[in-house]
Amino acid sequence: MAVGVLGDMLRRELERMGVQRLAYPRRFKCGHQPEQCAAVGLLLGRYKLCRFPDGVALVGSGMPCPEPVHVELKPPEFPKIYIDLGLWSIHTDSEKNELVEQIAAAIASVRRELWDGNLVLTRAPAEFLERFGRAMRGMRHAVAIAGGPPPQDGLVLDPEGPCVADEALLRGADEIVVGGVVDKERIYKGATARIAAEIGVPDGRRCRIELRGSTVGVPDRLNKIIEIVLAVRFAGLSLEEAVIAAQARRDKVYRLMREFQRAGRCVDPALADELARWLKADRRAVELAAAKAHVEIGCEPI
Repeated sequence: MAVGVLGDMLRRELERMGVQRLAYPRRFKCGHQPEQCAAVGLLLGRYKLCRFPDGVALVGSGMPCPEPVHVELKPPEFPKIYIDLGLWSIHTDSEKNELVEQIAAAIASVRRELWDGNLVLTRAPAEFLERFGRAMRGMRHAVAIAGGPPPQDGLVLDPEGPCVADEALLRGADEIVVGGVVDKERIYKGATARIAAEIGVPDGRRCRIELRGSTVGVPDRLNKIIEIVLAVRFAGLSLEEAVIAAQARRDKVYRLMREFQRAGRCVDPALADELARWLKADRRAVELAAAKAHVEIGCEPI
């Protein structure tokens, strides 16, 4: 299982120092690989490394440390992922809350491979900063917040973009821009194109992520888009594998609906099984998609 860029860096540094095993605090919480969480915690100043008679341990920043252990952690500067908030004002109150929530989740997504320093929030208005500050109260972070726009030569990920992103493009882009737009109560068609135009990014750098020729089923949450990019770039996944891994059940249902509707009113059970395996969808998702698409699986064709 992938450790994460910084987790691998920390592990190699400890091995170089002759440390084969790192002890963790009893209440240490990590939703993925502990080495990656430890590295991020060290960079944020939440933890430090200490040598004890029985080995090296990760301890809280305020805890006693008889012998500090210094490791050199130099996070890669790139990629830089920008979430642009230039269209904050078009959102409803509920959508603004959702946008703040997605950005908080985006921080967690970046930390799975890199750390906060690789995430930048641009054109952030005062109201966003106030809401974001409330949401992050008590949580230490090092995300950069800028009043100015993202760079003009960045790659803008836009579900309506004229070009199609592939693995080479995502792996080679040093600066990636994601529009801070939430279509929760209304559909903001062309919103990311508007962001790109305002920051001066040409249409040729405005690209969409597809799953086998369609954007249907590609997650649209900011944190999920970031997960896809980082999985392709660092976890060795193909773009298709990364999209499917990032899908929520609703994304799988939407794509199943599209495929079922293309197959006609009566869907061959073998086709339904094949699609479920491809999308890693459970039986409930298949049944829900069939009901929403108004098709039957295994019925007699008319």
